[in-house]
Amino acid sequence: MDRDAVEQILRDYAALRRDDTDPEREAVRAAILIEDVFGVTLSDADFDPAVLADASAVAALVARLRRAV
Repeated sequence: MDRDAVEQILRDYAALRRDDTDPEREAVRAAILIEDVFGVTLSDADFDPAVLADASAVAALVARLRRAV
């Protein structure tokens, strides 16, 4: 899966989010999605709500984690 596909999945996911959701809770949901869909494992250091809310930043994170495997 290339970076564009990763970003498209994340944009689709972001379109489903509700604005009234707690940012920390939304970050947990995003982390679960990322781990399940992209087959990577996030460490505590990777769990940053600001990063997990940005499709481009997550795409870069997924690419980095895939290279590490």
